[in-house]
Amino acid sequence: MLVIKYFISILIGCGGLAAAGKSYHCSVSKGWITTVQGPVTYDTVPLSSGPGCISSSTGEYSAPNDGIYTLTYSLQANNNEGENGVAVWMRRNQRQLIGTAHYSIYTGPSGYVDDQGGRTMLVQLTAGDKVDVYCQDCSAAIIDVSFCISEM
Repeated sequence: MLVIKYFISILIGCGGLAAAGKSYHCSVSKGWITTVQGPVTYDTVPLSSGPGCISSSTGEYSAPNDGIYTLTYSLQANNNEGENGVAVWMRRNQRQLIGTAHYSIYTGPSGYVDDQGGRTMLVQLTAGDKVDVYCQDCSAAIIDVSFCISEM
């Protein structure tokens, strides 16, 4: 029976078999990300405990239970002279979560700026809601992105 459950979870994918308990997950991307109008994807998922998961390939987390969740992301933005500004935020079901945006721009005549930023938000989720970190414009580059979810 355990073997059957294992193969079903592979077929269904991330979060295919819900487990009892609370959900705690973190994902990390170490490389340069220059995505425009797309979700951040991740190199590793160093923490995955309880039901649900963050898909490293899509960057999406699917809430396994109704409840209050803490969502946190952090990143380093890199802007050189003449590049577009960085615009990043969290989304729920592909809609921007108000109050989660991080913007970074350099307007000097030469040089660059690196900055560190992110957001933490308490959010009411319904089972099946999907959340991610979204790059409206990361063409200038972001790096060292982390995204963590804790079910309260």
